[in-house]
Amino acid sequence: MAAVAVPARVVYDFEGQADNNELTVYEHELITVVCEDVGEGWVEAVKENGEQGLVPASYIDYEEYEPSGGGEWDDPPPPPPVDNGAQYAQHEPTGVQFEGHPPPGGDNEWSDYDSDEEQHSRQTRPSISADHEGGHQSRSNTMKKSMNRFTPYVKSGAEDFILGKDKEQIAEADTITIVCPNNIDLCWQPNQIITVEITEPIKKQKFKGMKSFMSYHITPSTTNLTVERRYKQFDWFHDRLTEKFPCFIIPPLPEKAVVGKYQQDFIEQRREKLELWLNRIGRHPIISHCNVTNHFLKCHEEKNWKEGKRKAEADKTARSGFFMTVKCDGPLPDNLSSESYVGSFSTFSKKMEGTLDKLVKQNEDYANKMTGGIKHMYSKYGQIYKELGELYDTGPLNGSKPVNVAIMGTGRCYQEISEVYENQPRFDAHVLSESVREYQGMLSSVPDMLHVHKGAAQKVKDYTQREGEKDADEEANVLQRYSTISAAVMSEINHFHTERNRDFNVMMRSFLENQISFHKTVLQKLEHALNQYPDPQSFLD
Repeated sequence: MAAVAVPARVVYDFEGQADNNELTVYEHELITVVCEDVGEGWVEAVKENGEQGLVPASYIDYEEYEPSGGGEWDDPPPPPPVDNGAQYAQHEPTGVQFEGHPPPGGDNEWSDYDSDEEQHSRQTRPSISADHEGGHQSRSNTMKKSMNRFTPYVKSGAEDFILGKDKEQIAEADTITIVCPNNIDLCWQPNQIITVEITEPIKKQKFKGMKSFMSYHITPSTTNLTVERRYKQFDWFHDRLTEKFPCFIIPPLPEKAVVGKYQQDFIEQRREKLELWLNRIGRHPIISHCNVTNHFLKCHEEKNWKEGKRKAEADKTARSGFFMTVKCDGPLPDNLSSESYVGSFSTFSKKMEGTLDKLVKQNEDYANKMTGGIKHMYSKYGQIYKELGELYDTGPLNGSKPVNVAIMGTGRCYQEISEVYENQPRFDAHVLSESVREYQGMLSSVPDMLHVHKGAAQKVKDYTQREGEKDADEEANVLQRYSTISAAVMSEINHFHTERNRDFNVMMRSFLENQISFHKTVLQKLEHALNQYPDPQSFLD
């Protein structure tokens, strides 16, 4: 422990959160550590300009950080989590590898994370989504940036599976079955749908109030027992799912917040989106009942949580092991039909993404007009009619009182209609856009899934077209394993289409029902205003 100020060099960029007393520092910057015993992998430091705050201990180096020959800084290895994994390694089985995910650190299982949002900003180098065709740049706003620069195909473990490198024995309980109920479409074996309710977001603190986080109460339908989870645990859960199921469409988590994350409106929106995300997970017949999901939804005790967390991170059925678990209850698809099917979905998903972008923009235009121009138009009409009725009421009456009152009533009617227009987008356009944005997020995961299949197809092509003597049995095994990957991808595509059909039916029905209700409300107000006027026949009597 440092008893006095100690100079240190920053080795990784860190974007601090001001409302958590964190300090933003940059690679090569010189800072002074004034307190090393803050806890959980953090130190308190001061910059040369006098700014003071918390910095991850693993992002600084107390030793002199000299440039290499030529004057350029050596490129350091990918940054570790906030608390290094040395202590954790003592508890892990020998040989466990964490591809692209450093092992968590310390006795505190969450010391590699800080507050609910910081992990998103921890690593500032370009993510794979910005550098590789397999990624999707829009995901960078909702998901942790990855330092793994391999393609989605390589990360998936599909190559090892195709070449038969994975020799793990899969337990019967881990088998994932693909069925073909109509002898045409492959799909995952149906399973019980799990619904989830998230309630009572609570702000909690640590480090004597220096850092804060939100905790959410989660109640799954399978147990009706409530567990408490932080956002970073959602983040960990999401990472495990994307690692365990390399060809699944895993929706991204709700976007992080830079400011205002403890404001009530944001907390409620975050709660709703996390609940929506968990219920999407609960509708997937495979994800909803896998071990890591059961652990996330059911584990209560901290000791059991740590044990389950370690098991999930050492899961042998992740990556290439996932494909080992897949069994098809029927004939596997042939290469030509699978490539055609996956290619068609690639085209479909791109067009769907573009069309949904247009829909969201159109909804925004609609909402702006409803809350702006149209609302103001009706409000102005209302004011004019009100003034007209009041003016007429000051002149000779001659039996005109009922008409004057009716004109003023028309003014009130139009002002009420202006408020109806202003409020309406909250019930139709905004609701529809939120549902559409969920699908935009899901579509952002599609390129990675498609690249797994594309990479597998290319590997098979390279294998079958190689020169030299060929082993017919091994070539048949390679083709069969590729068909297994194809069957898994096709089943996931069909699950996506099934969910899409159901969801858009609900979404569009709700949108139209609210549109009908809106127009009925306007019609009723206009009819009420009309009925205030005397019958024209009365002027002839």
